[in-house]
Amino acid sequence: MKHLIKILIAAIILLAFVGSANAAVADQQVSFEILTAEQITGPSRAPPITDTISQGETNRHTYTPVSGQKLEVSLTWDRTSSGSDLDLYIYPPNSDPIKMQDEIDGRTDGKISLRTSLAAADLNRLWIFDVTGARVSGTQSYTLIINSY
Repeated sequence: MKHLIKILIAAIILLAFVGSANAAVADQQVSFEILTAEQITGPSRAPPITDTISQGETNRHTYTPVSGQKLEVSLTWDRTSSGSDLDLYIYPPNSDPIKMQDEIDGRTDGKISLRTSLAAADLNRLWIFDVTGARVSGTQSYTLIINSY
C-alpha cells in the first residue's frame, strides 16, 4: 500500500510539473526589434503579398516558419500620396497579439518593418498577421513580406 501511495504522489507531482511547464509556454511573450526598411537584412524567400484594403477592413495573412532563427516582417504602402494609415496586428503562437503602427520607428512613412528571434517552439506553428485599414479613403494597396531565415 505504501508503494502505491508513493506512485500516486509521484504521478500528481509529475502532472503538476507538466501543467506548470505548459502554462509557462502559453505565457511566452515575443519581443520585436523595430527596423527601418533599409535594415531588413534577411534573404527574401517568400514571395511578397500584395493586396488592397478599405477603411475599417482587416485582411488576415498567415505564415508558418519551418526553419530559421529570425523572422522578419515588412508592411509597406504609399502613405505620402494617399494619406492612408494601416495597422499591423501580429499573433505569434502562444503569445498575446501585438499591434504595430506606422509611427513605431519614429517615422510616419507607410513602412512597418521588424524582426524577432525564433525559438524552436515557434517553428512549424501558425503566425497570424492582420493588416487593418485604420484610416483609408477608398482603397489602399499594400505589400506584406514575411520571411524566416
